[in-house]
Amino acid sequence: MRLEISELAQPSVKFGPPSLNDTEALAALHVLCWQQAYEEILPAEYLRDLSVAERAENWRTTIADPEVFAMVASVDGVIVGFVSAGPSRKGSVIYADGEIYAIYIHLDHYRKGIGRRFLAEAAKFWLAGNGRSLVVMYLGDNKKAEAFYHSLGGVQVWEGLTVIAGISVADKAQVFNNLAELAA
Repeated sequence: MRLEISELAQPSVKFGPPSLNDTEALAALHVLCWQQAYEEILPAEYLRDLSVAERAENWRTTIADPEVFAMVASVDGVIVGFVSAGPSRKGSVIYADGEIYAIYIHLDHYRKGIGRRFLAEAAKFWLAGNGRSLVVMYLGDNKKAEAFYHSLGGVQVWEGLTVIAGISVADKAQVFNNLAELAA
């Protein structure tokens, strides 16, 4: 008997909130995802020198903040993606009352519905707090992210330049005004 690919056992993805015990794993994944997503956009030296320790401290702050939504996806007990969202920060408040601070998935786990689930859960969280919209900022040359956000109803509201590692790179923002639809 020959098995079709769809019949093979697929590892299940589990979703939940991160704990303070997850900060090191989250930080290491955050650095790796930056290296994967931006290898052709940012200088190799900059990506190589990203600090896991700095990211871990940021994650400790994020996890402890009651105004911030955070969720991880794990496969076989290993965190493979994460999202965090909360009130808009200074530069993005003119576009939306809430912001997706980070959403990253390990390259091996793209196109498995993880990103859609992350945005749905962030939308539910923001709606529960009477939020109306979420903005996400991203590097403009990250075409996969841009297409993903657009496919879920994101509307580009801003484009500019930012300086990272001494070079100017395109910076963009998309807004989700369709939170009820995203949350469904």
